[in-house]
Amino acid sequence: MSACLRGIFLALICFVISTGGASAETPGAPPGTALTPAQARQDLELSLSALEAALPNIYWHQSPADWERAKATARSSLDQVTDSEGLWRILMPLLARIGEGHLSLERSEAMKRRERETGLLLPLAVHWTERGAYVIGGYGDASDIPQGAAIVSIDGKDTQALADELMFAATHDGSIRTGILREASGNGYGELLYRMTGSRTNFHLVLRTRNGNLLVRDLAGVAPALRKERQAPATSPVATLAWLDATTAYLDVPTFSNKRYRAAGADFAQTIQQLFDELDRRGASNLILDLRENGGGSEPNESILFSHLVEQPLHKYAAVEARGRRIAVKDSSGTPFDVEVFDDDEMKQQRRLPNGRLTRRNLPPEGLMTRWHRAAPVYRGRLVVLAGGNTFSGAAELASMLFHVRRAVFVGEEVGGTHEGNTSGYRWPLTLPNSGMSLHIPLLQFRFNWPGLPRDRGVRPDCAAPPDVMELGQRKDAAWRTARDLLREHWTSPVQVVCPVETIAP
Repeated sequence: MSACLRGIFLALICFVISTGGASAETPGAPPGTALTPAQARQDLELSLSALEAALPNIYWHQSPADWERAKATARSSLDQVTDSEGLWRILMPLLARIGEGHLSLERSEAMKRRERETGLLLPLAVHWTERGAYVIGGYGDASDIPQGAAIVSIDGKDTQALADELMFAATHDGSIRTGILREASGNGYGELLYRMTGSRTNFHLVLRTRNGNLLVRDLAGVAPALRKERQAPATSPVATLAWLDATTAYLDVPTFSNKRYRAAGADFAQTIQQLFDELDRRGASNLILDLRENGGGSEPNESILFSHLVEQPLHKYAAVEARGRRIAVKDSSGTPFDVEVFDDDEMKQQRRLPNGRLTRRNLPPEGLMTRWHRAAPVYRGRLVVLAGGNTFSGAAELASMLFHVRRAVFVGEEVGGTHEGNTSGYRWPLTLPNSGMSLHIPLLQFRFNWPGLPRDRGVRPDCAAPPDVMELGQRKDAAWRTARDLLREHWTSPVQVVCPVETIAP
């Protein structure tokens, strides 16, 4: 973690100390969220014990010294905590700095109810990219602010400072920002801001409209019930193929989740087989693969898709490791908490390392390979991949595999998953006894058979085309148009591609 982000972490903890875990305008905690310092300490120490016992490598994205300093700072803040919200503001930054995006902290039902009943939130839906933050729409006093207006500052903090704070408001892989920016888009930013700072009766904003005019506004916070976001139409999770012309196709793969495929009455492997049969039958030579909304799903679906794009099976994992067959800890009262990682059948696929950990054997059906047999047909034409912050878990793994073998041109944003791998798979749902929050700890470290890009970062686009606030919900946006136009150029290898200087007009 950079010195700058370490400073932000300490500043956030200091905010908790100075406000008692909530803003001065937050009403007293209703029954169900109040905590004594002793209860907060018990929950924090249980969380720390579970994290250190269960995560295969808690130091993958941070140093031991940084972790010890962060724990000391959090512990020193506990005497000021009076409610679960205050504990969240200490615990979430600790989780975020670990750099594991599959790690999560779910608020209790009482905390959610408190937000619904007493919360006053930012009256804006916001679209975030690495280039800035933009207004999607407003509520209450902000309903007249035009879509596309750029946020210059909120309460004196510019968008860079606000984006830095977001890195401690939710978990993420490594030091990647794009996943957080996707999560914070829409109504998400107002919700995360509430969790970081509590209710706010007023927000001081400076904005710049698309025609360059500066707006300075003081906006009243609004209740969550008044922040009704326009619902996007439901879409199918099943992969689809569309043809742009006789030789160019667009393949949208929204998920790798077998559960979602079953709910839609489909099977992932069969669907992909049928689509690649069609590509082969019609003689496609240009393909756009859209992974922008694919947050992963079921192993090994990313490898099934890869095997239809690259003929040679790939030794993708250096190792898949867990701390042990069972993880067990106790809280300060002596109450035990444990989870089984592998059952008897799964243990047959593991071998024990000298340090007592378990590592996956490189044997079928999973092992460390993409697949144990070659697929047919294999698409050998040109490939452009659309990816971004929501490209996570198995989809980020697919992006890393395709990047590693230099198979594709990438357009969009940096993917949400680190290039060196992730900690995911099975998770331990641990309910904290006093606050009622649930800590979900991933238990398997999937370490790729190649280094980072650099370390703690994901596959970045060859041609940057982040989603534009004026094109939200459109599939044929700037990234899609860039991919289409790249395939109209003459090149045979991704390294030959020359990206457009500006976003391509419709």
